[in-house]
Amino acid sequence: MPVVRFLSNNFSYFVYGLLLISFFVGIKVSPKGKLHEGEGFSLEAMTSLKGMMALFVLFHHISQKALFRITGSLGFFLYIGFLFVGIFFFCSGYGLYKSFLTKQNYLEHFPRKRILPIVISFYVMVALYALYYLIVGNNFSTLDWVLRLTGLVIINSQCWFAYVIVIMYFTFYFVYKSERAQKNGILILFLVALIQGFWFVFNGHTLWWIPGSDKSLWKIPCALLFQGEWWVNSTIAFPFGVLIAKKENEFIEWAKKNFWLKLFVSFVLVVGLYFAGNELTQKFGYWSAEGLAGILPRFTCFVFQSIQVIVTCIFVILLMQKFYVSNKFYKLYGKISFEFYLIQEMILFSWGYLIGRGNDFLAKPIYVFGNWNIPIYAILVFLTVTISAIVYNKINKLLTKGLKK
Repeated sequence: MPVVRFLSNNFSYFVYGLLLISFFVGIKVSPKGKLHEGEGFSLEAMTSLKGMMALFVLFHHISQKALFRITGSLGFFLYIGFLFVGIFFFCSGYGLYKSFLTKQNYLEHFPRKRILPIVISFYVMVALYALYYLIVGNNFSTLDWVLRLTGLVIINSQCWFAYVIVIMYFTFYFVYKSERAQKNGILILFLVALIQGFWFVFNGHTLWWIPGSDKSLWKIPCALLFQGEWWVNSTIAFPFGVLIAKKENEFIEWAKKNFWLKLFVSFVLVVGLYFAGNELTQKFGYWSAEGLAGILPRFTCFVFQSIQVIVTCIFVILLMQKFYVSNKFYKLYGKISFEFYLIQEMILFSWGYLIGRGNDFLAKPIYVFGNWNIPIYAILVFLTVTISAIVYNKINKLLTKGLKK
């Protein structure tokens, strides 16, 4: 009991300490006076980085639970989930362009090899969530089921990422398939990312401009696609990743000059923007108003967070030119990151009875002696998501193995 109480009261520090230790396992440090250069952008480095971000996103979602918010447990992760997703988008954009440059006929059969597997994995997720909701007894109407099973309405609020990544993949394919469009490829990618953001900025969390009652599907907050700032506030990193991949040599040469000063300045900017961003979104945020009155606050927050994402990506890739982590732990999560992300919501819900009652985000917290349910919940979620994602990944590989040949 004293051990559990100690762990509960110091859970955040315990997790932060374990993460710090994990960074030193397999850390790659460039020789004195030199940078990693290409090695800092290697597949090995990027895979581990994606795994790290996948874990951080899970911690972000755990930290959003009412009991965790009130007690401050894992509070570091509470407001910066979009930055972790942004780095993931960066890796995706960077990886696509590097493959386009280095692999012969990379775009041949690209929709079948790269996009269709995502779509199949998405519908596997839909089937798993449908089974979950049938088991827990969710009373969806017939129309609700049709919309959710077809993907016209998301069955899992965290699966928005699949929609956005498919949009960006298709854009990349059509742009770089055409020699004429390639000249303005990065600009087009940035425009597509911004158009998604502006669509949300105009609509907000509902389609307020369409007549209907408050019970209409388009009047319910975040019921439809692209309703919620999380759909758009990190996508800008995808075209930025393509840009860095295209200008990699120039970036490395730029980084070499006054490297430590640039790393320090980027770190200060990340920290400063973090605090300024928290103030902005709390006082002048996405949810301050709906309809026309909310357009300016939403636009302000969208632009500010897009800048945050770009600055954070610059800091991370600068850091990786000097230090990056590559170990089996993060490589595992990097390889199952897509499944790890999509499967976690049902598991967060499933263990939710340990920490709260009622609506998920506004759940009434359950307080127990020593808050022992905080570490128990987090550990169970972490283990269950990991095992489920591994199984889900194997199912996806089995279903899509013939597509990538």
